Amino acid sequence: MGCQDFLAGTIRVILFGLNFCTLLTGGVLLGCGVYVRISVNKFTDVDDVSAIDVAAYFLIALGCLVVVVSLFGCLGACLQNHVLLAFYFTLMLVLLLLQIAIGILYAVERSEIESQIDEAVKKTIDNYGDGTSSADQAVDAIQELLSCCGYESKMDYNLDVIINLPKSCCQDSPIVCTIANSYNDGCKSKINDFLGSQSMLVIIVVCSVAVFEILTMLAACYLRRRELSDIGTVPYSM
Repeated sequence: MGCQDFLAGTIRVILFGLNFCTLLTGGVLLGCGVYVRISVNKFTDVDDVSAIDVAAYFLIALGCLVVVVSLFGCLGACLQNHVLLAFYFTLMLVLLLLQIAIGILYAVERSEIESQIDEAVKKTIDNYGDGTSSADQAVDAIQELLSCCGYESKMDYNLDVIINLPKSCCQDSPIVCTIANSYNDGCKSKINDFLGSQSMLVIIVVCSVAVFEILTMLAACYLRRRELSDIGTVPYSM
């Protein structure tokens, strides 16, 4: 009996600690979403501002979801309340199923999603100005980071810009950047190469998150059954 009490106490502490960490993470996501939404007016030079709105609201929704789920986990483990643990188990199950659904949706609509991304990026590059706008600075940052020029190639820029390409298209950002001394590779191929090289890491992270969710669900299930056994009413489920 003493070993069971020690095991339950250890699981309770671990469950509380993990959910407290995810609670802080959810707060950070929520804060980032609010900041992006408040700062959206700074991106008036971007044609599709609604995309920034969608990203902001997505971060806010994700942050709220993580905070609520983690709060149930923390309170359920701390107060040893089987009702809160049941809510936590249910929310974690819904979250896991939602992630699976998003993965399936992306697999089915992958080509359509990628084509929309291609169109948006090409439009941003085609509208490249003097390098002072938020969109131009984002393009410059990507080109400098990946040592590339344009999306598919340097020819993505309009004729006025091609004569004098952005300095980020050339190594060491010279005073004048031309087609002759600019990078040959487009950023799309560099991004695909980077994502391909990090695919194993992405798989490991996704699998780790899934394992984490399943383990916390099992922990909540075990603690709930133990709390119910202490009051003499163990249900057939969970």
